[in-house]
Amino acid sequence: MSVRDRLAHTFGLARDSREAAAPPADRRGVTRRSFTLGSIAAVGAGMVAISLSSCGSSDVKETSGEPQVVDDSQLVGVLDGDYESADSPYNAVQEFTLPLGTLLFHSGGSWAAALMAPESSQHVNTLGTMSLSTGVLNTLIETPTQGAAYEFFDVRCTDDVFAWVEIDYATRAWTLIGQGLYNGQLNGDPVQLDSGDIDWEPPRFTTWNTSVIWQKMPLATGGASTKDSHCYQWTLGDTEGRELWTSHGRFAASPHVADGVLTIAPRVNVDEGTYYGMTAIDLTDGNHTQRDQLVLPSGVAPFEAVYVNEQFAFSIEASYDGRGSLGNMGTFIGREGGPYIYVRREPLACVAAWGSRYLIKAQTSHFVVDTEAQTYATLSAPDRSVDYGDWPASEGATSQFLSYATIRNEQGIPDHVTARVFSL
Repeated sequence: MSVRDRLAHTFGLARDSREAAAPPADRRGVTRRSFTLGSIAAVGAGMVAISLSSCGSSDVKETSGEPQVVDDSQLVGVLDGDYESADSPYNAVQEFTLPLGTLLFHSGGSWAAALMAPESSQHVNTLGTMSLSTGVLNTLIETPTQGAAYEFFDVRCTDDVFAWVEIDYATRAWTLIGQGLYNGQLNGDPVQLDSGDIDWEPPRFTTWNTSVIWQKMPLATGGASTKDSHCYQWTLGDTEGRELWTSHGRFAASPHVADGVLTIAPRVNVDEGTYYGMTAIDLTDGNHTQRDQLVLPSGVAPFEAVYVNEQFAFSIEASYDGRGSLGNMGTFIGREGGPYIYVRREPLACVAAWGSRYLIKAQTSHFVVDTEAQTYATLSAPDRSVDYGDWPASEGATSQFLSYATIRNEQGIPDHVTARVFSL
């Protein structure tokens, strides 16, 4: 999800009208901040609970590469009577008050990347880290490295690597930069990983261990629109990135890593039409082996996708007529052949999970879906938070879930940010 979308949801801002009119797969252009169920589902619920609660296998799954067009008999509806409501299993173990305008991004570990908006006429925004144990914010970079015309656009980190994008909004030129991180502070020299101009979308990227993984894609309209898209990985100590995947068309979702498995959604079956294949790639075996793939129906683009517990947890942002149940708006958990656990709500962010519990962003709070117990609960947002409530900073598989919300004062004016840490 772009920084512009995070700002819109966090502060209740309206999305750019041009973004709202664009197709779901292409809504991340550069902006200023940038059922009746059958017996199969009844049996499948128990099977899915078992498979989702076990993890750690490195098996390569058999896949057909065929689009998965299914009906409602393959869905296990969490909010449609197939799961029981339960009390929330979580309470915040840490709560921090942060300056208004702070955005957090947590890729696992003890530190979260922070995009901050200081009260300074010299800096529109700054970059830093936040400790999940103390809530202390460290300002790491105050001035863009590319010059006065540039601003900070996006940022991610792990405990070992820090990566960010700088952009010139006048020319739409951008640069992706990576640098080592140690104990929440920058370490070593920065490395320019990639760059682009007005024809190339600023990269969607993530961090994992000592690596930065990003997608370089042409904008849907412009001089490079017919060129291929690429996914790269750079690791500390390397002189340049290594290509992991070429997509003959734009990727449909941001890259995410969980338990050493990268999930991307490239174009597939390009000779047959517009198809997206959510693809799980093993980052730990040295060969970048494809572990699994799920091809969605024609024209259906995942909003977010991550491979957790040997299942895809993915969301569809809009409803597509005539595409079967996987063309419905909502969040799904499953793989090729089904069944699919389904949360019938508008998706807003990438799913986070630990064990059999999945945290799924709802309008103001989060659903906690337990696929083993077959229950769901609500993780409520803090009092006086703005309309979109708690926002997940964490994604993928994580034992610590970090969220943050913009809080209003007694006069109803946004006043500060509250960050909360939950031990999963």
